[in-house]
Amino acid sequence: MSTAGGDHPADHGAATGQLVRLTGDCSPKHLEEPCVYNRATDELYIINQKALTFLEKCGRGAAVPDSEEGRMFVDFCLGEGILETADEPAARAFSLRRSPVPSLRYLLLHINDRCNLKCRHCFLGEGGAHELSLPEIVAIADQFEDMQGLRLLVSGGEPLLHKDFWEINDYLARKDLRVVLLTNGTLIDKETARRLSAQEVQVSLDGMREAHDHIRGWGTFERSVAAIGHLKEAGVEVSVATMIHRRNLEDFDMLEELVRSLGAREWSVDLPSAVGRLAKNTDLLVDPRTAGPFLRRSFGGAIHEPLAGYACGAHLMAVMADGKAARCGFYAEQAIGSIEEGLEACWQKIAKTPLSDLECNCEFVEECRGGCRFRARGYNKVNGADLCQCYRYGVLK
Repeated sequence: MSTAGGDHPADHGAATGQLVRLTGDCSPKHLEEPCVYNRATDELYIINQKALTFLEKCGRGAAVPDSEEGRMFVDFCLGEGILETADEPAARAFSLRRSPVPSLRYLLLHINDRCNLKCRHCFLGEGGAHELSLPEIVAIADQFEDMQGLRLLVSGGEPLLHKDFWEINDYLARKDLRVVLLTNGTLIDKETARRLSAQEVQVSLDGMREAHDHIRGWGTFERSVAAIGHLKEAGVEVSVATMIHRRNLEDFDMLEELVRSLGAREWSVDLPSAVGRLAKNTDLLVDPRTAGPFLRRSFGGAIHEPLAGYACGAHLMAVMADGKAARCGFYAEQAIGSIEEGLEACWQKIAKTPLSDLECNCEFVEECRGGCRFRARGYNKVNGADLCQCYRYGVLK
C-alpha cells in the first residue's frame, strides 16, 4: 500500500497539455478510500478524490494539468508506471462506484471441485461433481469488478480441468482484476504456461520430493517443479503454497532454498485444519506449538492495508463450485447464501469480526488480526486467537 505523491523523484516529466493515459495494468478503484491499483505489480496506491476523478478520465486519456500540483502527480504516476504518455486516446471506461464497507477485495472462486489428485490433506474431501458454468463465472467476475475487487483467486479442485477453462482464461484477461490461478501444477506444460492469462500462478509444494509425493502422489513433485519452470519461462509470476504436515518438518531449509531459487514472488506457509481428507489422515497432523514457528518462513504476499479494527477475513469471501458463498473455503458447510442472490448480497450477509470481540489483546493483534478464525475455533473453541499465530509471534512458548 502506497500513498501517491510521496518522495519519489520526478524524472519522467510531462509537459502541460500533453496527453497521458492509464497503462493497461492500472485502474482506479474506490474502496474505503480512493485508490489506483496496478494488477501487474499488485500495488495499491491511496489517492484523493480529485486524483481519482483525473485518473478516471485517463482511462481514455487526459491532458497534463496546468498546475504544479497536477504536474507533480502526473510525474509520480509516470514514474510508477500508472500513467504513460500517448499520442492518441484509448477506449477504456471503468465501473467506478464506492465499494461496500468493508470492501470485498479478494474473492476465492472455486470454479470446480474435480481434481486429478487425491491429496491426503485436501480440505474439500471427495468432491468432483460440481462445476460453475461459464455464464455464472462471467457474472461473478463482472460483479466482483463492479464492487471494486482487487484479486480474483481462481481455484478448484484443479481449475485446469474445468471444461470451459480456456474461455474463462480469455474472459478474465479483460477484467480490471489481478487473476491468481491456484493449481497443483501437474497439468502445466510449456504450451499451457504460454496460454495462461493470469498475472500470477500459485503452485503447491508440500515438502521436498518424498514428503510432497507422500501426500499428493508419487511423481507429483517433479511435475510441479517443472511447471514452475515452464511458468517462469513464459514470463508468468509464480508463488508457492506449502502446508505444514508431519512428513515435511525436516524439509524447510532445503524447501526454502528451492522456492527462492525457483524465483517465487511469494511463499505462503500455513497449517491445514483437520477437515476433509485430513480428518481421516490424522498421522499427518501437526500441533500449533510445533507449526507456529514455521509460519515465519513465509515471505512476500503482504495483504493491502486492511480496514482497521477487524479480524482476519474482513476483505475475503469464497464462492464454492456448487454456487454457495461462504466466509472462506473452510466455511463451505456454513454457507451464507448463493450466487443466485448476487455477490454483493452475499457479501453483506457475512458477519465481519471486530478485533474487540476477540478474547486476546496482545501487542501483535493488529498485525496477526487473530489469525485464521476457522483454525482458532477448531483448537481453542472460543473466539480467541489462532494458537498457531501465538506460537509464531512468541506469545506462547
